[in-house]
Amino acid sequence: MGRITDNRADIYQEITDQMIAMIEAGTRPWSKSWNGSTAPSIPLRSTGVSYRGINVLTLWVAAMMKGYVSPHWLTFKQALALGGCVRKGEKGSTVVYANKIEVDDTEGDQGGDEGKRQVAFLKRYTVFNAEQIDGIEAKYPAPPPIITATNPDERDAELDALFARVPVTVRHHGLQPYYQPSGDHVVMPAFADFHASDAYYSTLAHELCHATGHVDRLARPTLVSTKREDYAREELVAELGAAFVSGAIGIKLHDREDHAAYLASWLQALRNDKRCIFTAATQAQAAADWLLSRMGAESAPQAA
Repeated sequence: MGRITDNRADIYQEITDQMIAMIEAGTRPWSKSWNGSTAPSIPLRSTGVSYRGINVLTLWVAAMMKGYVSPHWLTFKQALALGGCVRKGEKGSTVVYANKIEVDDTEGDQGGDEGKRQVAFLKRYTVFNAEQIDGIEAKYPAPPPIITATNPDERDAELDALFARVPVTVRHHGLQPYYQPSGDHVVMPAFADFHASDAYYSTLAHELCHATGHVDRLARPTLVSTKREDYAREELVAELGAAFVSGAIGIKLHDREDHAAYLASWLQALRNDKRCIFTAATQAQAAADWLLSRMGAESAPQAA
């Protein structure tokens, strides 16, 4: 059987190791907590198309580590085509896209034609943040600060309207937020129980991401699985999905108090499966897409 070269397979391990190192250091790669008072922004390609899934995470990590504010990322050739130039000594950041390779199938029972079958793999390429490139400032100016609410202690009418369009019942009582699959509804504490409005809305986004896994929606197996490892994976999907939603509509993602309890289980899941974070990011993107489409707040055309 044909083999895929190790440098391709290593992309999974390389990115997984990076995520593990950050979580071990106490920083969630999806929290965007380094942005101070501003909301996160979804990374954009040179065309303005949003990156998706695992690439959002890897570019958020690069932005955090290097202090970039601009959401725009370009390849070396794209910068040149626009009359710009990557500054000498600047290091690029890795993004990936899915591709397929045809390999020999000696067993002949994998559905391929004449002993051939398609195997999916990830291909990497390098991009640079707009802040690393001279000569493109007019096309990619630094974005203005994002203001999420005029008063962080009050409800935001625009955000309330967005979330109200999601066809999932939300009930307010008790002190613990959760999604109930059997009743197909979200339970949220009262707004006044949250220390800031963004904490309320980001928590609501998290629970609604769980709701997207319902059998009548995305039918995500981890939502109803009784396996401990699947529970951790489902929480990771909801965490990432809430981050993607928050980035798309302009709210800060707040860490819930009980999320610290999940860190050890997330680390174990990532260590046990180098593709775990990729699968979670893909499922989280699907959850975010489902919610944003119902809100009427779709992001730019889809891209890898």
